[in-house]
Parts: sequence; C-alpha cells; structure tokens
Amino acid sequence: MDDFIDRLHGGKRGLIGTWVKIPSLETVQLLAHAGFEFVVVDMEHAPHSLERANELVFAAQAMGMAAVVRLADHLGSAIQPLLDAGADGLLVPRVNGLELADSITRRMVFAPKGERGLGLTSRAGRWGLGAIPDYVKRGDEQCLRMIQLEDWASLERAAEFAALEHVNGILIGHGDLFLSSGKPASDPAVQALTAKMLGATRDAGVLSGIAVGSPAEAQAALKQGFSLVMVSNDTTLFGKAAAAAAGATLDGLD
Repeated sequence: MDDFIDRLHGGKRGLIGTWVKIPSLETVQLLAHAGFEFVVVDMEHAPHSLERANELVFAAQAMGMAAVVRLADHLGSAIQPLLDAGADGLLVPRVNGLELADSITRRMVFAPKGERGLGLTSRAGRWGLGAIPDYVKRGDEQCLRMIQLEDWASLERAAEFAALEHVNGILIGHGDLFLSSGKPASDPAVQALTAKMLGATRDAGVLSGIAVGSPAEAQAALKQGFSLVMVSNDTTLFGKAAAAAAGATLDGLD
C-alpha cells in the first residue's frame, strides 16, 4: 500500500489486524472479508518460507489489507527480499539493545541514510515501471519499521528506542514479558509499564503496537491510543470457532 504510515498517523483510531500463522492464501482472503485492516505474517513462530511470505503479502494487499512481516531473527538476510516483495513494513522481535534496534532498522532505509539497496525491478519498484525517486520516497516514508520490546529493562527505556532515527514503531510483547517477569498483562505493574511505553511513543511521534487475545482487550487498546492492535491469530480464531461448533453439536448427545 502506498499510504500505510499516513493512514496510521492520520486516522481517528488505530487499525485492527491479526497474526497469520497458517500458510494459506485462502486464510488471508477470509481475514480480509472478515474486516481486518492489516495482517502480520509471522515468520518467527510459524513455518513460513520467504517465498510463501511473499505470496501472503501479495494476497493481503490484493484484498486491500496492509501486510507487515515479523522477521524470524536478527540476521537481516530476509529484510531486502521482503521489502522488495512490497511488504508494508517489518516487525523485529526480541529487540533488547539500542545498537541492535538501530542497525536492523537502518537496513530498511535506502542509502545514503540507511543501508537498503535499490531493487527497482521488484514488486516494490513496480517491476521497473516506476520512477526511482517515487520508489525510494515510498519505501522510506510509508514503510513500518517496528521493533518489539519484550523484556522489562528494554521497555523501561522505550523513550530511548523511540528516539532512534530509523525506528518508527514500537510493539510491546506481553507474552515474552510474562516469561521473563512472571507478571501477566493484567498486573498493575505491567499496565503501568505499558502506559509508559505508550507515552514514550506519543512523545516521539512514533507508532505503537500491541497484541491482545480478545475483542474486549482490543477495544481497550484502541481507546488507549494504540496505532496497531492485533486481535488473536488465525490459528486461534479458527481453532476456537471449530471447537465451539463441534462442542455445541455434540452437547448432550453422549
């Protein structure tokens, strides 16, 4: 999409999305018809190949949804191919240092400001049919470069991460935060930390993201002012609906 960042900054509310873990184009189409506004193709916790991620990005955008990809690691080898594929942004998991955040987001910005190379003959470059200045401007200004802070110490320093030149989004990772701290998202201390992170992003003018498990939590996050709110994921949505249907059908028959 050519205006993803503008939509996120200019809308009356944040956008709702979900994680894509099932490597199926049909699933992405269903999510679009269901009303989701973006998806995050999850290469960290799902077996998506680079080729399949490329296809899922294309499928989402063809349905009018933005498509972000969560990287599997910090190696960086997938950054250029995914951005060339036209992904609307990348989410970097497990970021726990300023140097790491700076170095990996720098690769998402075209030289000389960053280290991204020219790939004009890719989908992002409209297969060579677009003008280089437009391609570079679109890639730098409309690409989400979001880092995921998932430990207490990093979240305490959210303002420092938000001040980095090439970071334009921060997502709080409540799952791994729970693993390291033993505190769930509902804990008052975690809620205070979440509010601190949200305040830091607002002050810096960068986007904020959160992943939640239910529509009620998603509504609360939108009311708090989060820019991107992920509601559950495709496997859980399908699994819960299937279990509910099977359970209701068999209820009282045994």
